[in-house]
Amino acid sequence: MNNERRRNLKLRALFDEAYNRVEPCYATRPPQGLPVEWVVFRTARAAYPQLSTLDLFQLVMASSRVYRNRQSGAPGNLAF
Repeated sequence: MNNERRRNLKLRALFDEAYNRVEPCYATRPPQGLPVEWVVFRTARAAYPQLSTLDLFQLVMASSRVYRNRQSGAPGNLAF
């Protein structure tokens, strides 16, 4: 039985490159108190205009998980 939860192969293939692009966003202070995910979303949208809004949202959420896990020393675990 395959317990693989990661189903979006397009995002899996793109994730490492995309994460390297958006990781610096987590160190910035967003304007007007906006969530940092907003900045990450906008950065990803500019870099990957071919992705749907849902794909971008999934990319941002996965990036946020990986960033938090790396900051806490826990291993990153993606679920596309």
